[in-house]
Amino acid sequence: MPGFEGVGVIESVGAGVSELHVGQRVLPLGSAGAWQDMKVTEERWCFPVPPDLTDQQAAMAYINPMSAWMMVRQYAPNPPAVVAVNAATSAIGQMIIRMLNRAGIQPIALIRRPDGKRQLSDQLDLSAVICTSETGLRRKLSELSGGRGLAVAWDAVGGTEGDDLVRSLAPGGTLVHYGLLSGIPLSYRLREECPDARIELYRLRDWIHTAKRHELQRALDDIFELVRDGTAASKVAAVFPLSDIRQALECEATPGRQGKVLLSMSNAMEATHYD
Repeated sequence: MPGFEGVGVIESVGAGVSELHVGQRVLPLGSAGAWQDMKVTEERWCFPVPPDLTDQQAAMAYINPMSAWMMVRQYAPNPPAVVAVNAATSAIGQMIIRMLNRAGIQPIALIRRPDGKRQLSDQLDLSAVICTSETGLRRKLSELSGGRGLAVAWDAVGGTEGDDLVRSLAPGGTLVHYGLLSGIPLSYRLREECPDARIELYRLRDWIHTAKRHELQRALDDIFELVRDGTAASKVAAVFPLSDIRQALECEATPGRQGKVLLSMSNAMEATHYD
């Protein structure tokens, strides 16, 4: 069953459950199955949701926010280092940028099309915006870094764009590779071409399934606070009842969609679209 994130209310608990109770809102982490109205999971994977968070924000408070939080926490350099973030108009790209801004860093934003500039929030503090469909990406990055190269680049694209980011790193610089939107892997030649570059493949599940419960809870506490202040909040494009899953998937595939598409387990709820 698909669906790795969502928020739910506990309907019943088994023998031996001591920290959670019926009626409590929780995030069930660690497994798929959110696209259904009931899910059975272990107590250790259920984390209480603060009462001040809406169901919508709680449902989106796991994968993108935690991934962005982990990647910035682990790899962000000290300012005024030069860094870049591609897929900058994506939800997670903008979260990474906002978290870098909180750390005093103004990243270079990489977007795919010129009209993508309209999708970047005015509240983002950027040193520059580069359209990757235009030529000269490496030259532009070199100029913006004063010829020193990038300290860190966050890559959700891969392919030639990811390759160019690796080649644009300063000696000892880091590429945080966490997505493959291009569908093309990084070049196998990069290890030979850029022996001083550090390429880190980030996968949230690697940490989720090795972290202790108190570590996960501490991370979620930080993320809930970032959701509250807007740093890790997500836009909602539309909400559909589970019975309209086909329409929800069609909406999800709409080009230029702004915000997340959510499923509600209440079949009585009508579809809601947000401008």
